[in-house]
Amino acid sequence: MNQRFSKEACQFLDFVLSFKGDIESMKKAAIYARVSTEKQEKEKTIESQIEELRKFCEKNDLLIVREYIDEGWSGETLARPALDQLRDDASKRLFDVVCIHSPDRLARKFIYQGLVIEELKKKGVEVFFLNRPISDTPEDQLLLGVQGLIAEYEKAKILERTRRGRIHKAKEKGIVGSVPPYGYNYIKRSREREGYYEVSEKEAEVVKLIFDLYLKLQSLHQVKKELYKRGVRTRKGGLVWADSTIHRVLTNEAYTGRGYYNRTQSVETEIGKKYRKTVKTGKRLRDRKEWIPIKFPKIIDEKKFKLVQELLRKRFKPFGKSKNFYLLSGLIKCAQCGYNFCGEGKGGSVAYYRCNNRHRKYPLPKTCNARMIKARELDNAVWEAIVKAVTNKDILISHIKQLADKLEENEKELKERSRKLKEELNKISQKKEKLIELYTDGVIRKDQLTAKMKNYEKEENEIIQRNYRD
Repeated sequence: MNQRFSKEACQFLDFVLSFKGDIESMKKAAIYARVSTEKQEKEKTIESQIEELRKFCEKNDLLIVREYIDEGWSGETLARPALDQLRDDASKRLFDVVCIHSPDRLARKFIYQGLVIEELKKKGVEVFFLNRPISDTPEDQLLLGVQGLIAEYEKAKILERTRRGRIHKAKEKGIVGSVPPYGYNYIKRSREREGYYEVSEKEAEVVKLIFDLYLKLQSLHQVKKELYKRGVRTRKGGLVWADSTIHRVLTNEAYTGRGYYNRTQSVETEIGKKYRKTVKTGKRLRDRKEWIPIKFPKIIDEKKFKLVQELLRKRFKPFGKSKNFYLLSGLIKCAQCGYNFCGEGKGGSVAYYRCNNRHRKYPLPKTCNARMIKARELDNAVWEAIVKAVTNKDILISHIKQLADKLEENEKELKERSRKLKEELNKISQKKEKLIELYTDGVIRKDQLTAKMKNYEKEENEIIQRNYRD
């Protein structure tokens, strides 16, 4: 009996050791997946990507140690949280292989694809694409490059076809899009006729009211206040009209019966944020020769429209220009509510600082009662305090010491946060190692290993994302 038991035990031990050897010999893999739009998220395309990648790893004996997911991020930019984390973790040799569904999931631009692939290869990490494996042969590298360029070309071609199609439709049919300007309804096309715009009687009355109010009050703020008093609601049902919305109504030529398509073009703009899900774009006015006229049902008389445009031009003040100089503009905050104080001219040449809360809440009742302060009095008081500070050695030394203490405190706080983050991640890493040991010892099945690993990866991602937010 003992001899038979010893033989079975030896066989089991041989099996465990061989299985452990298989696990240790398996390459560690990371999965990267991305979807760019809310629609794709709703259609569960991210889940389908991940499911296919998991099957690919299982088929090729790759052990998934982490999944990196960017949901709702554009492939036009490389600044993505999960991709950045993947690139950082590649330096730590957390995995040997990165599996991605296709090159366009990594990046839309060929140059970005090449940059990341080259960076990972230098760190000893292979890149596998599900739809076409790549190798280091010149032929494969050329094919990958050609595929990337073709993808960029196809996208540009689709955008150009769409643009030309809309321009053709505007020229031939005189209408583009199903979202009409305020004051109109869109009537869907049928078999007998094309879609068209018709006057919305209710909204058209509001358009006429806005023009009449501006001619009378000659102020966007006052028009907004009057609309609020009368209970006139926006298209979305709000009671407070934005200055920009009123200005857009007052400058829309469509109300005279003559609108335009192709007036503006999109241009990329720089922003200060590190992460942004889509490429930031702005609008630039095209040459008037490129504008395409579109007929609209008339709501406003052309003479009245021109008179309003003349008043708007006269009352327009270029941004940044003011009769008064505000030394502390943007530098002081309200002690009551925390909003910034801004400069405001009142009573001719007299300048004041006031809490911007009143402006933001307008025309709703203000929630801050901080009084206005004469700009000259506050500027002089602050200037005198600055002069006193820079000429007093003791005050300067005190401020320098406070600054040094603050920097030291920030450094300690940063180190503590970094320590806690590493501690949390190490705990999860230990759990994962323990899990692999249990799997190696035959205590848990492979499906249990995969499920637990997925939970740990999710927990890791949540910790990292929380750290980004903090």
